[in-house]
Amino acid sequence: MATTLPDSGLAGLTSMIGIEARRFARHPLFLIGVVVAYAVHVWVYLATAAVSSVDGVNHSHDLLSQPIVPAFFIGLPSLVVAAHLTRSTEAAAEAMGTAPGTESRRTLAVAGACVVPFAAGLGWLVMMLVLTRIIEPHPDELWFTNVNDLWVWSILLALGPVACLGGGLLGVLVGRWLRFRGAAAIAVVVVTVVDMAGSLSYATGDAGGFRNWVPWSMFHTGTMSDGNEWNGVPGHAQAILTGNPATYLLYVLTLCALAVGGAVWHDRSARTPRLRMINWGLIVTAVALFLITATTGITEMIISGPIR
Repeated sequence: MATTLPDSGLAGLTSMIGIEARRFARHPLFLIGVVVAYAVHVWVYLATAAVSSVDGVNHSHDLLSQPIVPAFFIGLPSLVVAAHLTRSTEAAAEAMGTAPGTESRRTLAVAGACVVPFAAGLGWLVMMLVLTRIIEPHPDELWFTNVNDLWVWSILLALGPVACLGGGLLGVLVGRWLRFRGAAAIAVVVVTVVDMAGSLSYATGDAGGFRNWVPWSMFHTGTMSDGNEWNGVPGHAQAILTGNPATYLLYVLTLCALAVGGAVWHDRSARTPRLRMINWGLIVTAVALFLITATTGITEMIISGPIR
């Protein structure tokens, strides 16, 4: 029986993306991560809601710190899944003796499939916004009513849905360049450690904006619910750290594009002057956006009133 492979045009690539997207969406690790992320978020949201002494009404809080939930439970598993899918396309090609298109097209197909974790991250964001309509934020919560709307949207998108997308695309990069067993798991550990060590150690210092070089940078401190002061944040208060959330969103999107460019570069036949120029352009853009993020926007911590 003859096997029909996708053609080499845009329609063929779209077909390949659809195939990989279905494989991504059906992967058990991804499905478990999504279910856990949604369940944990609802639990955290309800658990942190408390009766306010301001008006005696139940209020939610720590909203801008909650994107860590999808980033961890969807983004990191997506890294592993995408790496697996990327490697499996080559195993299938070797087994068949032929493959649908070049290595670079297969790479782009898996990268395109990373719209699946991005969509899951958007679903989390929609759920979060719905929950804020059910249990309204505390009057002093650092949220849309008290903070620049653009900054709030940028934090939510960069650290939530885009982090889910970035996890998948980093997995494509890992799957292309690191072929040893356990490479994806090691990448998960490295990303987590780098984010923590590179961001938290000097988040509230004079150069706090420079923590934003990491792919997932904490912007919200959480509420000092124990009543103790922490690095200039009073007890029962919360803060948004320095940096420009809007350009940080552009920065992490640029890193996502750079991950795709780096993965495609693995295919020697794709190493054209155009791709080289694109990758260098992305590197320069990322550096510029990082510097803008570190030096503009929120120049001093935004500190809330008491959340109690």
